[in-house]
Amino acid sequence: MKARLIIIAAIILIWTIMAVAIFSVIPQRQARVAPSATPTRTPKPTFTATATATASLTPSITPTPTDTPTATPVATNTPIPTDTPLPTDTPTITPVPSDTSTPLPSPTATRRSTPRPTRPRNTATPAPTQPPPPPFTGTIVGGSARCDGFTAVTGFVKHANGNPYAGVAVGVWSDVWEGRVSVSEADGKYDVSLGGVPPGKFKVAVVQLETCGQRDGLPTANACQRRSNVVEVTTTEQCSGAGASQVPMVDFAGP
Repeated sequence: MKARLIIIAAIILIWTIMAVAIFSVIPQRQARVAPSATPTRTPKPTFTATATATASLTPSITPTPTDTPTATPVATNTPIPTDTPLPTDTPTITPVPSDTSTPLPSPTATRRSTPRPTRPRNTATPAPTQPPPPPFTGTIVGGSARCDGFTAVTGFVKHANGNPYAGVAVGVWSDVWEGRVSVSEADGKYDVSLGGVPPGKFKVAVVQLETCGQRDGLPTANACQRRSNVVEVTTTEQCSGAGASQVPMVDFAGP
């Protein structure tokens, strides 16, 4: 590239020198040629500017063209291609050919003896088991009227054969009174005092002494386990006349 520039500069310089030389030779040739014609009015001399030969220019070193850095455009961030969703494969449902059932040969029906229906037996519903009867049975056998202020429930406990039954607990209570307990003696007699208790209706039964409650160290009768039926008796305030009763009598018979 530099050699070409030097050659071009030399050619330009040569052309410049030749042009100056040509322009300096032409006026000299015109002055030498004399005209032969009749003298005419001498024309005013024209001043021809003679070009002064200029000093030959020393070819200047053509500056080497500097490499102009070409600004490389900054690469723009190429956007990351988005994931193009793949087309979902739509399953082609191939209809399954229905199984053509080959009719099986119908079996020859063999007669079977049909069993006779069994008749349900008359099963009687079992009756609910009744609790065993209490071992003792109580019965009112009488009573007496007393005007001396003594009130009680008394009687005898006997075996089924009539012999006295000793050691049997008999309790007397009411709906408003927790009651008392008395144990039969050797002759089978028991006495449950009602002293200090207002007259009214009372309940009498043979009880299980071990299951009774206590008050002031003495057994009470209203919460005891019963060993007989419950007999109801009544005491009155009147101590004479019909219906007067201060000492009801209840006997119990046991096994």
